[in-house]
Amino acid sequence: MRILVDRIYNQKENILKTAILIISLLGIGLRIFHLIYNRSLWMDEIYLCSSFFHLDYLDLAAGTLDYGQKAPIGFLWAVKFITNIFGYSEISFRIIPFISGIVSVLLFIKVCRYFLKPEAQLLAVVIFSFAPAMIYHSTEIKQYATECLATLLALYLFTIYANKTDYKSMLLWAAFGAVLLWFSYSVIFILTGMAMAIIINHLLKKNHKSLLINTLPFVTWMISFLINYVFFTYKQKESEWVVYWFKAYDYFMPFPPVDLQGFKWFGRNLLSMLDYPLGLNWNVNEPLNNMAKLLFTPIVPLMLLCTGIYSLARKNKEVLGLILIPCLLVLIASGLKLYPLRERFWMFLAPIFILLIGFGFEYLKCKFRSVKKIGMIVLLLTIAGPIIQSAYFLVYPAKFYKHKKSFEQEALSFINRNYKDGDMVYNYWNNYPGYNVYRQINTYRYTAIQGKDYRFEVHDLNAYNQKLKSEFTQFKGAKRLWVVFNTQFTTTINDLVDQPVWYYKGDVSPVINFERQISSQGKLITKIVYSDLTVCLFELIH
Repeated sequence: MRILVDRIYNQKENILKTAILIISLLGIGLRIFHLIYNRSLWMDEIYLCSSFFHLDYLDLAAGTLDYGQKAPIGFLWAVKFITNIFGYSEISFRIIPFISGIVSVLLFIKVCRYFLKPEAQLLAVVIFSFAPAMIYHSTEIKQYATECLATLLALYLFTIYANKTDYKSMLLWAAFGAVLLWFSYSVIFILTGMAMAIIINHLLKKNHKSLLINTLPFVTWMISFLINYVFFTYKQKESEWVVYWFKAYDYFMPFPPVDLQGFKWFGRNLLSMLDYPLGLNWNVNEPLNNMAKLLFTPIVPLMLLCTGIYSLARKNKEVLGLILIPCLLVLIASGLKLYPLRERFWMFLAPIFILLIGFGFEYLKCKFRSVKKIGMIVLLLTIAGPIIQSAYFLVYPAKFYKHKKSFEQEALSFINRNYKDGDMVYNYWNNYPGYNVYRQINTYRYTAIQGKDYRFEVHDLNAYNQKLKSEFTQFKGAKRLWVVFNTQFTTTINDLVDQPVWYYKGDVSPVINFERQISSQGKLITKIVYSDLTVCLFELIH
């Protein structure tokens, strides 16, 4: 009888392992699809890409990136290395995040096997593999997929070395952790939290010998962090404008919360985190009314998250500390305005939150083991969100996170295909970053006249429009004029919110005002309106 039970258990475990492998391969397939789909770089990517065209490795290390951008030196050098080999293109820029995303999927399986039971592993791997944000950032030229990978590597190293006491293992753990800090800003929270959890555990158990041995990797990590910070990260520390901007848009935790709005921040950001990056809502980022928002609130995943914390508090305080201390450190840093929290900034903590949901599922399965259908229902309700969203974005890739979707490549290529000898192209000032990057990626038949930003040279709209009219005199001699301008990003880095007031809060919006001014130059022949850009072709009046 015992042999039969073991055989059934092993058969079930093998089925789950096969299912996990298939799910991970599907997740990798989704990442490959969106990489090959090759969407246009959007403004955040363009800001970072701009530096790679004219900065070498030493310049990148100097910390003076275009548009005030910031990224770990290891990440910057890795991207530079790839672009030096393959040249400049959307895909070559995105190769490092893509590799990070693929490795993360495979590594997450190993981490789950250490912490979770097979059925909870299945749930966790589905969320990680199909969460839209995890897929998106694997195909975006920003460091967030690499930050997530660094967290997983830190956890994986813990599974290998945490229970070892020989000096060789400690040296390897020290070296690997020290290297991670050069590729990720946020992994310091994970490593510090991990060190604190291990130290507390050894002190409680009065295991002073193991504590002494563990100090080797912990001290090494701290030295590596300090060297990196003093020589590189410090040069990229947040500017006053960045802090101002994140504060204006409520990215920092209220510390302390002094009113109802401050306390609402926690609930709002918790629910937001469950949607992005975990993808546990069902809304596919479409506008919803209040009733729909309520229906699509990820109540079951939220319940599992809380249950996971409760379960660990009762049964495994060491793992609870390992998981929660980094989260607490991040919240403290956010309260001190050192780390913003929303959307992409949660990415490096995504594996931790998914593990907590997995622990919650384990606890629920154990409590209701006599009612097997409950476990299946909870599983399906939890994984439905990421699966539905990823399937939707597979069918409609152009809608994949529409707020991050740009048509820069399409707009400039449309002009290039239809450009004729004698035409002129005018690029309005607010589209300078996009045009400047793409003219170095692609070869166009035209060189655009670059518009100048006059907002802070004048004090009212009339004076601004006079400046525009003076600039338009450059069009003399052309029969046709192509115009491209950005309708989504009407500000630049270091702008204060809605400043100057006369430009942003006047009777006419900046976009409409520009369209009126440029339309006076001739007869409109063609107008292509994208979600973030507009392209116009005028027959000029002379």
